[in-house]
Amino acid sequence: MDFATLSGKIATGRIGHALSRLVPATSIWEREWDVCCVLDGCRLDLMREVAAAGHDALPGPEGVDSLWSVGSQSAEWMDRTFAPEYREEMARTAYVTGNPFSSQSCEHILITSDDVLPLEADDFGVFHEAWRDEWVDDDISTIPPDSLTDAAIAIWRARAELGIDRVLVHYMQPHAPFRSQPGWFFGSADIEHWGQFTDGDDEEEIDLEDLEPAEREALEALAEAEAKEDDDTDSMNDPWIKLRNGELAPDAVWAAYRDNLEWVLDDVARLLANCDGRVAMTSDHGNAIGEYGVWSHPPGTPVPSLRRVPWVVRKGRDRGTCEPPLPEGVRETGTDDGTATDGTEIESRLEALGYR
Repeated sequence: MDFATLSGKIATGRIGHALSRLVPATSIWEREWDVCCVLDGCRLDLMREVAAAGHDALPGPEGVDSLWSVGSQSAEWMDRTFAPEYREEMARTAYVTGNPFSSQSCEHILITSDDVLPLEADDFGVFHEAWRDEWVDDDISTIPPDSLTDAAIAIWRARAELGIDRVLVHYMQPHAPFRSQPGWFFGSADIEHWGQFTDGDDEEEIDLEDLEPAEREALEALAEAEAKEDDDTDSMNDPWIKLRNGELAPDAVWAAYRDNLEWVLDDVARLLANCDGRVAMTSDHGNAIGEYGVWSHPPGTPVPSLRRVPWVVRKGRDRGTCEPPLPEGVRETGTDDGTATDGTEIESRLEALGYR
């Protein structure tokens, strides 16, 4: 086993989980914003690259700041962002989400608590799971950004009646699947495996420097066996694992990843033109492309490419360029009954994203 593979196993195992807790993370609640756009799975360097190219939604690359995220995977980010200590902030906030993890218990992700997921309407001033009704299974299986933008604009404009003063909108892009490469993905998004990684329950916390040569050899053999088992269950819809395995070319993956970011930023530009106030852009996590032997976005991993995410704030101005209605189901109580999607369909949508 090479060093990268071994270091990757350590970074995503119990030692990595322990170190991850020591990362000086910043909750979004500690920053000032009126509307916060979470761009799922966006690397900092990708955001700065698109900013340098002059996208309308972004300032120059020097205006793309960063923060350390509270998680390296979506469920972990939700678990820590919506923790009980933030209930007061959440009660004043509308959460519009395209990420189906909002409905999951995530018991398979052992670094999450039992206190947060699945989310409920009473957790927020307004809770709208847009993915339940707006998911599409066309060339790729995902939720496009436009329906999330429409909901965010309508709810922001009705904030006084709804009793909220902030909107948090969780877009699924630039996360895979990539619109420019539908052939890389298969049917419904593989949400079931997306985000599921070995939990390290049978691993011991060890110091490699204390190992004898025979012990190190045994550890490497164990890690290699576990890596093979992981390969057997890796999601077919995770392009980062395909990249690791040499099935996809690095330049092609990066170009498709960037196109997905431009896709969502085009819609964020529309939001900026229809919301007065401070509009923030950030991400729940990045994506690792081999740093420290890590690929994709396993939970509980302290790798900077996963945990150091963009932070951008722009001034929005409501020019009234669109007039979307309030989403069906959102009432003055701020609830959305969420009964349109059964458990089987939820699993299918998580599968399309690579989480199953």
